[in-house]
Order: sequence, then C-alpha cells, then structure tokens
Amino acid sequence: MSLTIGADPELGIRLNGTHASARRFFKSNSSFGLDGCDSTAELRPGYSESPLDLTAKIRLILESGHQKYPELEFISGHMVDGYSVGGHIHMSTTPKDELIANLDAVLGAFSDCLDDLEQREKRRECGYGKKGAYRRKQYGFEYRVPGSWLLSPSTTLVTLTLAKLTTVNEMVDFNSLSKTKQPCDFLRSIKSNLQVIPEDCQEGLLQLQLLLNDNRPNWDVNILPNWGLWRDAA
Repeated sequence: MSLTIGADPELGIRLNGTHASARRFFKSNSSFGLDGCDSTAELRPGYSESPLDLTAKIRLILESGHQKYPELEFISGHMVDGYSVGGHIHMSTTPKDELIANLDAVLGAFSDCLDDLEQREKRRECGYGKKGAYRRKQYGFEYRVPGSWLLSPSTTLVTLTLAKLTTVNEMVDFNSLSKTKQPCDFLRSIKSNLQVIPEDCQEGLLQLQLLLNDNRPNWDVNILPNWGLWRDAA
C-alpha cells in the first residue's frame, strides 16, 4: 500500500491589522474551517501520495477562502496574536519510535533553520509542539510537532516533502546523522543520505536548497502575497 500524506495546518486571522476570530467567518465542517479553538482557522486539504499535489490542494483552499473574504489576512508560524497555531501532518503508516525520532530530527532541523524560534518556544511553553508529539489514528498517525508551515508554497512543499522522504527512507538513521552537523548543513547534505527519492520529491529538495540559501523569513506577515493571491483583492 502506498504512503499517503495529509495535514490540517492552522492560521491566525487578521482584519484591518487586528486579530479576528475564525468563528466569525468559517464553519467547523469546511475545508477552510476551524477545530478546537474558535480563534484560529484550519485547512483540511485531504490527503495525497504526492507533496506537490497536496500543496496544490492547499493553494486551492486558500484561494477559495480569500475569494470569500478578501478583507482577511492569514498568518502562519507558531504563535499568532497570542494563539498557538500548528501544522499537524498525517501519515498513513505505523508510528514507530525510530520514525518519530527521525521526523523530530529532519523537520526539527528545518524549523531550526527557518522558523521564528521565539514563537516556537512560546508555543512549547503552552504545551504544544514538543518533540515526539504524535497521536495514533485509524489511517496511521498525526505528527503534531510542527508549527504552521503555510508561509509560502515553498515552505509548504518542503515540509511535506521532508516528511515523505523521512518516512520512505525508514532504514536511514536521520536522528544520529543530524547530531553530526549544524541543522542547516545537515539539511544541505540530506540528499546524499537518501536511499529512495520519489519523483514527486525532487522539486521539494530543490526548494529546500533555495530556502536554506536565503535569509530567515519574517513569519509575522500575511501569507497570501507569497501564494500569489493577495493581488486579487485590489
């Protein structure tokens, strides 16, 4: 059976530069909805075998939300206006201890290189996003460590690609390898340690290198321009 990847990343919402409750605009049972916390929105793109396809599904949901409420801004990261936002990833496989440790190592390194680390620490202080956090599900498991990675198509694609590559390369001890180099250097050389590279992961690996060669991004921004959507609001 092929590996599938899903997700339910969250977003903070701002109206006229001020925090707005997701409950005012979105319904719980929608692809652009909310879950648990009325203050944050949640995207439900379903699942796919391909990180590229799942990223495309996410863009369609963002586009629909923007078309419905063009006045809203959407913010990703770990903490938005005092609220924790997560980027849970769903994997259709058994959550073995070694796999969870490898995901912690690979996605943790990506977070070390790109995330707002102060935000990340605040989210962990609230009890979310600590290493090793996952929940067993009927389809496999939900990996609960990452913050919301929806800053751009690149951060989204790379996150989903790294999750897939870590899982399909189950014989590689990424946890040990990550301890031999600084996080960004570990990721720059990760391709050389992969035994299996699916075709749908090639673009994500390319985008990874581009992100690592750029400056750490500002996460406290409206994500829609990064997705090529905000100009539609004019």
